[in-house]
Amino acid sequence: MAFGTGIIAGQAGLPGRPWVGALAAGLLVGGLVGLPALRGRGHALLALICIAGVARGELPPADPGFASRAASYAGEVVRAEGRAAADPRPTANGYAVLMDVTRLTSTGGPLVTAGRVLLRSRVGSPPTAGDTLSVTGRLRLPIEAPGFDRRGYLAQRGAWLELVASEVNITSATSSLGDIPARLRAGYRVAIAEAVPRPHSAVLVGIILGIRAGVPPRLEQDFVATGLVHLLVLSGLKVAIFARLLAAALTPLLGGWSTVPVLLLVALYALVGGGTPAAVRAAAMGGLVLLGSRLGRPAQVWTSLALTAAVMLAWDPALVFDVGFQLSFLGTAAIVLWTPAIEGRLAWLPALFREPMAVTAAAQLGTLPITAAGFHLLSPIAPFANALTLPILPALIAGGLLLGPLISVPEIAHLAALPLDGLLAYLEQVATFLARLPGASLVVPDPPPWVGVAYYAAGGGAYGAARTRGRARLLAMALAAGLPLTLGSGELVAWSRAAPTVTVMDVGDGQAVLAGGAGGWILVDGGPSPGRLADEMGRRLPPWTRRIDAVLVTAPGAGHVGGLATFPFAVDRVYLPRTGPGGDAARGAVLSLATRGARVSSVGAGDRLDVAGLRLDVLAPEARDQSGEAGTGYLAIRISGPDGKSFCAFSDLDPEAQVRAAARLEGPCDAVLLPALGRSLPAPELLRRVGGAEFVISAAAARPPRGLPPAHLRRTDQEGPITFLL
Repeated sequence: MAFGTGIIAGQAGLPGRPWVGALAAGLLVGGLVGLPALRGRGHALLALICIAGVARGELPPADPGFASRAASYAGEVVRAEGRAAADPRPTANGYAVLMDVTRLTSTGGPLVTAGRVLLRSRVGSPPTAGDTLSVTGRLRLPIEAPGFDRRGYLAQRGAWLELVASEVNITSATSSLGDIPARLRAGYRVAIAEAVPRPHSAVLVGIILGIRAGVPPRLEQDFVATGLVHLLVLSGLKVAIFARLLAAALTPLLGGWSTVPVLLLVALYALVGGGTPAAVRAAAMGGLVLLGSRLGRPAQVWTSLALTAAVMLAWDPALVFDVGFQLSFLGTAAIVLWTPAIEGRLAWLPALFREPMAVTAAAQLGTLPITAAGFHLLSPIAPFANALTLPILPALIAGGLLLGPLISVPEIAHLAALPLDGLLAYLEQVATFLARLPGASLVVPDPPPWVGVAYYAAGGGAYGAARTRGRARLLAMALAAGLPLTLGSGELVAWSRAAPTVTVMDVGDGQAVLAGGAGGWILVDGGPSPGRLADEMGRRLPPWTRRIDAVLVTAPGAGHVGGLATFPFAVDRVYLPRTGPGGDAARGAVLSLATRGARVSSVGAGDRLDVAGLRLDVLAPEARDQSGEAGTGYLAIRISGPDGKSFCAFSDLDPEAQVRAAARLEGPCDAVLLPALGRSLPAPELLRRVGGAEFVISAAAARPPRGLPPAHLRRTDQEGPITFLL
C-alpha cells in the first residue's frame, strides 16, 4: 500500500507544477497513510519513490511547443488527416469528436501537427472511434464556457484547437480488434433506441454505458441538481454490479473456471463504456479482489486502491488532473472510511435505504472540495435522492443488458422493456420532483486551493483521532486543528502584506483587470460573463472583501461590461469616459451599481486619480473625441504603483486614438493590455512609446497579430490569469 501511495504522490510532480507540489503531496500522503504500514527499509523505499516522482515532474514534456504552436494556427484553413480518438458527442447542430491528427496541411503547405483537435461538424455522418478521417475546415482556439475551463479540459486530452469542419470524409471504417468496444457500444445504442421509447432509452444508455447524449437538457439538469448524475456515467458502482451479476450467472456453470471469463468481460464492459477513470479503477480493483479470493488471499481495499492508482498514473500521469479520476479515488476512499460510522447513525432507517444514503453522504464528504471547484454545485438532497433510486439500479442494469440481445426478436424485446419503462419513469420523476424542492441544490463559489488542503487535513485528522488513542490521538487532533489554522493564518498574513499587483483575469472573449494596492481594489471592465468574473475575483480577493474602491468602464461592448450585470460587490466609485457609458448593456450595468450606492464620475485625457494606493493616469478620450464614436471615445489608462512600475490598458481604441493616447504617456509601460483584445497590431507610435513592455492578449479566440515580439507576448487563454507586480 505504501508503495502505491508513494507513486501516487510522486506522480503529482508533473510539468507545469514541479517539485514543490510533488514533494508536499508525497510527504503528506506518505506520512499519514503509508508510513504506519512500513517496516525497516520500507521508509527509504517510499522516500525514493517520492523523489522519483519529483524527478519525473522536472523532465520536460515530449514536445513543449505544442500549446504555443497550436495557438499560432488559429484561423488557418487546413486539411487534416487522422483517426477519430473516441465516439462522437452530439451537439445542438451536429457533433463533436476528438481527432488524432497525423497530417495537417494549409494553403501555404504542410504544418507541424499540434496533437489532437476537437472536430466540430454539421455535415456528414458521425464517425466511429477508430475511423480514418480526412477533414477540411478552419482551426480555432476552443471557446470558453462560463464556469468551466474548456481549454484546460481539452488540453488534458491533448487537444489545443478546435477544427470547424466544412467537409468530413471517412476514408476507412474501423475494423481492428481494438475497435470492438466502439462497435459494441454503437450497436447497443441502436438496439435500445428500437426497444425503449425516448427519453427513457437515452437515460437507459446513460445508466448502462455512461453515454449521456440524447438525454433532454432539463432532465439532465435535474439529475445534476439532485446528485443523481453519477447514474448517467459509467461509475465504479455499476462495474461492481456488473461483476456481481456475471459471477452469479457464470459460477454455477463454470465453478472456479469462471474467474477468467468474468475478468475479461468486466474489462470489456469498462472499455465499451468509454474506459473512464472511474470504470478502469473499479474494473482493476474488482479484478484484484476476485483474483485474491480465488487464490485464498484476503482482500485489502487500501492496497488495491493504491496499486490501481499507481498503475493508472504510470500509464497516463495527466490523470492526476482529471476530475473523474480524483472523484473516483477520493470518493472510494471516503466510502470505505466514513460509511460504517454514518450508517450506524442511520439505524432508524430501513436497511434498503440506509446503505445508499450512508454511501452517498460519505462520498459527498470525501469529494466536497473537488465538487465545489469543478462543478460549483452542492446538492444537500443527494443522499435522500440516492436512497430512493439506488435500490433499483441492479434491476435496471440487469434488464438493460439483457434487452440488447433480445432486440433480434422485437416482439419479445418490447414486452421485456415494459418493466424497465416503469423503473425509468420512476427514476426520472424522482429527479424531477426533488430538483424542484427549495434548497435542493446550492451554488457554491470556486474555493482557493488552500481550502481543499485544509479540508482534507481536518477530515483526516478527525478520522485518525476517532480511531486512535493516547499520543497518536493527540497528534491527529493537532493535525486536524493545526494545519487548517496554519494555512488560514498564512493566507491572512499574505493578504495583509501583499505587494501592489495588477492581474489580467482569464474571463474568456473580453477583458477584466483587477488592481490591488495598499488601500484597496480597482476593477477595470468586467469581461463577458458574471459567473466567470465572480470566480476569477473570488480566487484573488480576501474572503472578507465585500467592497471595491473603483470600477472603470473603458468601452460599452459586451466583452467589457457583461460581467458587471450582477456584480456581487459594493462599489464606491464608477469612472466612465466623458463620452458616457454608451450601449444598453453598459448603461444597465452602471445604473445597477449606482442604485447600490456607487458614485458615478466622468474622466478624460489628462485626469489623474489616486485610488486604493495606486495612481491612475487617464490617457483617453481627448476633448476632440467627445462624440463617443467607436474606437475614439473609449477610456485608456496607466496604473502606477509606489515603486514606479506601471500597467497600461488601451481598451478598443482605434489606431489614431492610440497615437494620441501614446503621446500622453509620461513614462514607459512595463506591461500593456493590447487594444481591441489583441486582434490587430497596435499603432507603430504606440509600440515605440511603450518600449520593451510585456504584451497581454485577453481575448479567448484572438489570433496574435504579426509584428509583436514572441518573447514578450503573453495570453490569458494559454496561461490563465497573468499577474504583474507594481
